[in-house]
Amino acid sequence: MRDLKLYQALETWFGGQQENQDAKYQEAEKYLRLRIRPAMEILLEEEDTERMQCLEEQGWFGRKELDGFIHSASEKEKLRSLIWLLHLKNEKYGYTGKDFSL
Repeated sequence: MRDLKLYQALETWFGGQQENQDAKYQEAEKYLRLRIRPAMEILLEEEDTERMQCLEEQGWFGRKELDGFIHSASEKEKLRSLIWLLHLKNEKYGYTGKDFSL
């Protein structure tokens, strides 16, 4: 089921970044902050990594959410999104390496 209000908020926010003093833009931003997981899931599903990058730059989600997005992209077989998310995780947090030396 599509969340029409969420889609409208995404379109408003991405369509109005230059004139971000607009009340409608501010309302959309507030809504997206509260619904960052479903918003990212929509973009992940569409494999819209450019918009995913814009939301990530806002700092509205952390490592836990990022791991969830990676899991979701893997389950849904969204390769472009998965690769982008894995690169993001590597840049922001790195990966803990295990020592397999003998």
